[in-house]
Amino acid sequence: MNENTVMQPHRPRWRVRTVRGGKWIRERGQKGLSSLPHLFTLANLSFGIGSLLLTMDGQWRAASLMVVGSLIADGLDGRLARLMKAEGAFGRELDSLADVVAFGVAPAVLLYQMGLRELGYLGLAVTLFFPLCGALRLARFNILTNEGYFLGVPITAAGTLLSTMAFYFLQETTAPPPPHVIPSVMVILGYLMTSSIPYPDFKKRRKSAGVQFWPIVGPVLALAALLFAAGWNPWAVILMPLTAYVVLGPWLVVLRKWDEKVQPWLADVTRR
Repeated sequence: MNENTVMQPHRPRWRVRTVRGGKWIRERGQKGLSSLPHLFTLANLSFGIGSLLLTMDGQWRAASLMVVGSLIADGLDGRLARLMKAEGAFGRELDSLADVVAFGVAPAVLLYQMGLRELGYLGLAVTLFFPLCGALRLARFNILTNEGYFLGVPITAAGTLLSTMAFYFLQETTAPPPPHVIPSVMVILGYLMTSSIPYPDFKKRRKSAGVQFWPIVGPVLALAALLFAAGWNPWAVILMPLTAYVVLGPWLVVLRKWDEKVQPWLADVTRR
């Protein structure tokens, strides 16, 4: 060996393995974090199943609160997926399955146990109608991409509205509704879910489907806060923004029809 040759220090092979192992751990860690939104989706599904079990056990208030828990988990999984850029077909399909159970089947079964079963076959038909419409709405949502708006009211809003109504009418200070109010609301919500009425998607844009966020939502939230401060039933206050959102879609359609047809007709009449 030449004396001028600088001997390189021997590097044990285990160090190379450590480096590769660290890279493997980092890659596995990144994959694990990308699965975090799926855990919230499974929590959404778990709340829905829990609501069904509590309904069968006669604990109706707890069952309705479980649907609210599903709403929170559903909102978190979507936000995490967008923040972590982990959106994909698997998460979308899993989320749809969870939503059908948590916001379609669970509220319908809860209301069936609370009183729809007393209507016989009509109550059974309405109970089936609502989650079936929700399933159709989610199937369409998965194959259509509409930036800034939904086609049909989201099943999350419809299911949460029903569960909130259930909790409201379960309170001792609240009189029970007339027998055909709940089934009528369920049929209307089922129709709105499968309709082509655009609903703003406020989660992704401040301006959605041509609708500014705060001019619409701000006054509703302010009124709800004032009523809550005035001592109103908190569940009645929660119902306000949910109901306002459901009504918003048809109301926007009416306004657009007015702008497209009625206003030109009025302008033509006044010119004569």
